[in-house]
Amino acid sequence: MKNIIFILLLLSPIIRLNSQELTTRDVATNLDTPWEILWGPDSYIWMTERYGRISKVNPETGELKELYTFKDVYEDGERGLMGLALHPYFPDTPFVYTIYSYLGKKNETLIKIVRLEYKNEKLQSPITIFDSIPGAWNHDGARLWIDKDLTLFVTMGDAAVPNRAQDMNSLNGKILRMNLNGTIPFDNPFPNSYVWSLGHRNPQGLVKYSDILYSSEHGANTDDELNIIVKGRNYGWPNVEGFCDKTTEKSFCEKNNVIEPIAAWTPTIAVAGIDYYHHNLIPEWNNSILAVALKASVLVQNKLSEDRTKVISQTKYFEYQFGRLRDLCISPDGRVFIATSNKDGRGTPKAQDDRIIEIKLKFSTIHENNQKKIEIKSEPSGFLKISLSKENSQVYVFDILGNKFIPVYQSDYTILFQLPKGIYFIQEQNESNSNVYKHIHF
Repeated sequence: MKNIIFILLLLSPIIRLNSQELTTRDVATNLDTPWEILWGPDSYIWMTERYGRISKVNPETGELKELYTFKDVYEDGERGLMGLALHPYFPDTPFVYTIYSYLGKKNETLIKIVRLEYKNEKLQSPITIFDSIPGAWNHDGARLWIDKDLTLFVTMGDAAVPNRAQDMNSLNGKILRMNLNGTIPFDNPFPNSYVWSLGHRNPQGLVKYSDILYSSEHGANTDDELNIIVKGRNYGWPNVEGFCDKTTEKSFCEKNNVIEPIAAWTPTIAVAGIDYYHHNLIPEWNNSILAVALKASVLVQNKLSEDRTKVISQTKYFEYQFGRLRDLCISPDGRVFIATSNKDGRGTPKAQDDRIIEIKLKFSTIHENNQKKIEIKSEPSGFLKISLSKENSQVYVFDILGNKFIPVYQSDYTILFQLPKGIYFIQEQNESNSNVYKHIHF
């Protein structure tokens, strides 16, 4: 097989994996402390910025469309507009949920959860579904996740009062679960309580895949944690940090049904947003929890066991290259986007900060002879036709800038793309291989 080396002149950092290389591009710049980014069903990135704005960002062009700005958000320290979640049946059920800090009548920090309606390309009609959760300058949580049974999970920090995490009369230091109207679900583990789990210090990441709910949590001086959240269980704080490995911790763990983390970081990295990666676009990351960190300024791949209950390896990427990283999101086809948090009062903003950045493929080795594994042909009609064999799983088409194209037709063995004339790169992936082929479309 004849190989050629194809080089793109890029200023972005390059990360080499087993089968390919990763590079990055800025999607949106000059933002102000993005807190949540999520991939919407409209193929836009939905975003909160801590000062109070909700927007959506075109992931291809970076164009930002403001949807709503809250006037009563209180931004100071770690306080402000935080988590965001779209209704699972959005846009048919056009509701968006968010959580933020505000000042009460006595200038105390409080936290509320608000539902908005998406209509005519705007968010409107805010309705408070839950209110008056105690907050603080730091340790407020607050990530949201709507489950398939239409219940809302909410991570709440201990509001800088550690003992609240073990106090069942407090909502702080807990992961809460409520109905979308703010009421208590009948099947919560504790009678007449929003509490789903307790013993948390400051959980700032939350994602569910299949039947497993994962959360990332800030430790104090040691032991940031990655946890699997189980109904009704205790996670130890402030009596336990990380694993149950000290004498006093072992006793508390036995008496209080404590679950240990599946990973912990000492020294702490200030782990923040997490997401589950289950795509072949970057096959080395398949079946992993991807986590971003603030203090360590890094993306961490946590490779999971086959049953997804253990971390079997960890790999760091882009360490100290972009500054503090707050959140990430993953598109349905496996593209990864990260958000910096350098304007949060603890970072050192660079030019064009804060940013949303796409992690993308950089092609290095291009095969000119595809050995009949796939057939690539320019049709007289102008379509690019790709014919697959049975063992092929997924095919992606990119131009020389790395832009990805969507097929106009696809069957089990044939894919058609409507493309202008030019040079394209076709990535073919199955469970064991990833190959890239160069094709001149004319």
